[in-house]
Parts: sequence; C-alpha cells; structure tokens
Amino acid sequence: MRRDNEVSSMRPLKERLQSRKFITAIVAALIAGLKVYYPDIPVEAIWTIVGCLMGWVAIEGAIDAASQLAKWIAEKTKKETDSRSKTAVE
Repeated sequence: MRRDNEVSSMRPLKERLQSRKFITAIVAALIAGLKVYYPDIPVEAIWTIVGCLMGWVAIEGAIDAASQLAKWIAEKTKKETDSRSKTAVE
C-alpha cells in the first residue's frame, strides 16, 4: 500500500531508465548471462566493457558534482549580492 508522500517521491519511468545504477545493473546482468551461455567468452572483453562502464559512470558523476557545485556557488553569490544591495539601500 502506498502513502501519499511515497507517491510524490517516485521518479518518472524515463528518468529511472536513464539512471546510472539501472544501466549498470542491466549491463551486469547481460555480462552474467553471457558468462552462463558462453563460458568461453574472453575475460578481456568483459573487463573492457566493465572499464568503459566505470569510466562513463565516473565522468557522469563528475559532471553532476560540477553542476551541483556551480549551482551552489550561484546561489551563494546571489544571496551575498542581495544582502549587499539591501544594506546599500538602507
């Protein structure tokens, strides 16, 4: 049974499908399935896929962190500018 606050915190399906965690889980499941059906698959191929995925996750994480930092700096600068303009008017 869902509560009202739980429904509002759910993300849209499109956003969930594009999440790094979801994509990582899908790729991990695909690799596991490949190992089951093709046990002789080269380990180097798997590590190449995993390495690319880890690089992508790291880069996306860095982009998100930079975005959040820029947003924080902009908000802080705006607050300081607003407080200075209020004291200048008085």
